[in-house]
This record gives sequence, structure tokens and C-alpha cells, in this order.
Amino acid sequence: MRYKNRFIFAVLIISILFSCKETNTENDKVAETLTSGSLTLYTDNTVQPIVEDVLAVFHSVYNKAHIEQVNMPEQDIIRALLQDSGKVAVLPRMLTEEEQARFDNKKIKPRITEFAVDAVALITNKKATDTVVELEEVLNVLRGRSLGKIKSMVFDNATSSTVQFLLKKAGVKSVPSAGVYALKSNEEVIKFVHDNDGAIGIVGVNWIVQAPLSLTQYIDNITVLAVDNVKTEKGEKKYYKPNQSNIATGDYPLTRKLYVLNYQGKQGLGMGFATYISAREGQRIILKSGLLPVDIPTREIEVRNKL
Repeated sequence: MRYKNRFIFAVLIISILFSCKETNTENDKVAETLTSGSLTLYTDNTVQPIVEDVLAVFHSVYNKAHIEQVNMPEQDIIRALLQDSGKVAVLPRMLTEEEQARFDNKKIKPRITEFAVDAVALITNKKATDTVVELEEVLNVLRGRSLGKIKSMVFDNATSSTVQFLLKKAGVKSVPSAGVYALKSNEEVIKFVHDNDGAIGIVGVNWIVQAPLSLTQYIDNITVLAVDNVKTEKGEKKYYKPNQSNIATGDYPLTRKLYVLNYQGKQGLGMGFATYISAREGQRIILKSGLLPVDIPTREIEVRNKL
């Protein structure tokens, strides 16, 4: 009888161990839905802070979702999408017709979600006497012409979306060999401008209004330049800073739309994130970040009559 009891006890222990193992395996392999599973989200470096904020809230609401944010320059993200190593990305532009043709050939139809309007900010050292800059002067530097009052221009990466955006406006395809320099990150651009008088840095405005705490001491000693807008000028020349109101009215000339590009080809976690960031909850986070949400959340004010 004693041996029989020991045998039964051993069987029970083994059964419990296998049960725990199966449970852990099931938990490790959470099925992918709109709000669960795993996903790698390739994010343009220039909008890294706002995506981090939205993801933090998204994860707190949907604890079975695990989205890994991988921050990269625009061209590297495009390459990842085209090589099929990336499925979902946050970018300040949609794919070109040539880029999209690769997916058309595979009969993969993307789901594109516009969720905000961003701005490219031009920053300089606090010691600068000028707090405004002519857009044409900036574009001429990128065209390889005289720097004029601008001693140098710096941006975060040779394949950055911000410099590609300005090159397109300047009508050129590559950065000139003199006067314009690529660093390694937006943090380096901010620190370089802080330490070098006369330099102008090119960053996404999100890095200024929502900078990491480690950059606060540098941001406090940087001036965001106001830029003229020839399209809205009627009479006296005016200059505009990249704040929410000027982005909304179109007065600030260097704005661009932000998108979630989803090439998963199914109703997965990528679609769930895109839905969240473009819905009311996500749009409120965008509004607080300093960017312009596509759908500005309304506030209801209850007015009570005084007796």
C-alpha cells in the first residue's frame, strides 16, 4: 500500500509539472489579434518621442500586446519594408509609386492611417541675434550656394526624413559637400547646436516640445527659429514658429503628415495600433505632445444657470 501511495503521489507531481509547462507555453504564444500578440514597429527617428508615449498607454490598456519600437532613419525603414523584414512602420510619408509597385506585384494592399501633422523645426543657439530665418536662404544652402548668415547646417542622419524633406523642397537630390553635415542622432544635433554658435540644426519638432529629460539642459539654451511663408504673405513679411496653431493654419511652411503604414495583410496588432493612435484616446496624446492631431478632440463644457 505504501508503494502504491508513493506511485500515485509521483504521478500527481509529474502531472502538475506538465500542466505548468503547457500553461507557460500557451502564455508565451499569445495569438495575434488587434490587441494581443507581438509586433515590431519601425519608427522614423524624428517622431520617436510621440510613438513612445502612445505605445506606453497602449500597452497599459492591452497587457497582452507587445509592440517593440525600433527607431531608424526613413530610408532604412523603407528598405526593411521592401525586403519584407518589416511589416508595420510609422513614417512622415507614404511610399512612392515605384516603391509601392513591389507590393502591388505581390498583391499586398497596404492599410494606411494618417494620424498627425508634424513640423520640421530649425534650431539655433540662444546666443544668436536673429530669431528668424528666410526659408529660401535655408534651401539655397542645400543647393550648395552661399551660406550667407548661416555658418553651417546639421541634421541627424544622411538618410533622415527631415533632410530628405528639405532636399525635395530645394529641388536637389543630395546634400552639398560643404556647409551641411550629418551627425548620428537627433540628440547629437541638439547638443551640437547648443555648443556651436551660428549653426542651424534640423530636427522634428517633436524632439523640441517633447524632449527626453536628459536633453532638458540643452533645450533650455536653444532657440526655435521662426520661418517666413511666401505662400501666405500678403504685404508685410511675417515669420512663423512651428507651434500647433501655426501648423493647423498652414502658416508654418515646413509641415508634413504622419502615417502608420501597415503591410501585414491581415487584421493583426498593426491594425490595432493604427486604430488606437487615430482614435480619440490616441489623438488626445498627440494633442498634448505639441503635434497636430488629424481629428482634434473636442471638449464638452457644461454650463449651469446660477440660481
